[in-house]
Amino acid sequence: MIMKKRYATGILIITCGFSFQGYTQQPSPQDIKKTVLSTSVLEYIPFVWNAGNFNIGVEKYFSKQKSVYANIGLIKSYGASSGWLQLPSKSISGFKIQLEGRHYLNRNKIFDPAVLLFWPHIFQYNSQTIENSGYYVAVHTDLQQLNITREETYFPGDYSVDRTSVGMHFNIGYQCIKSFGLVVDYSIGLGAQYITSSSKNKLGSDTDKDWPWKKSIDDGSGIYPSIVYQVRIGWGL
Repeated sequence: MIMKKRYATGILIITCGFSFQGYTQQPSPQDIKKTVLSTSVLEYIPFVWNAGNFNIGVEKYFSKQKSVYANIGLIKSYGASSGWLQLPSKSISGFKIQLEGRHYLNRNKIFDPAVLLFWPHIFQYNSQTIENSGYYVAVHTDLQQLNITREETYFPGDYSVDRTSVGMHFNIGYQCIKSFGLVVDYSIGLGAQYITSSSKNKLGSDTDKDWPWKKSIDDGSGIYPSIVYQVRIGWGL
């Protein structure tokens, strides 16, 4: 009888022990990549100016599907702008700062028709399902400061243009985090930007305009529609 009681007591202790362990050590969810380092690859391509934005970005995840993304870059000239899609300049330098507040929608299944419209989406299959992956919405702001050297049209010599733009956009994006840490972040947004520019040491007049807004490159200011289109490649930590 004593042996049976001891045996029952032992079973009870072991059972309670496993119950306590199960309560205190529940299987943890897959680790969240709370920090993501990345670079915006499309900004290295010379579109409007013959220059690239050499940039580095970091996303910091907090909780409840919310994070903050920041990016800073130095804009360097590849040479004179002369292409038919580029605004004319001899050289360009400056910086760009971007800040973004995100909310993840807890939706990781890719909407297949979106791949047909936005082809970079095809690289985002097989993402980990964690709190800062999948579709998100964001408020995106940016500040860009440029110093542009341009050539006089009717007089010999060069002059400079200081150009500042400030933008705000509402984005929708998808962040794919692969199991080995690679991050592919793709987003598109619509908004507006304020552009102001002024020239120094300019002797003549110039008729060059921004496209498609028809604003003078050298002088003036205004508010214009704006599109943000970004593909970021990085690594989750």
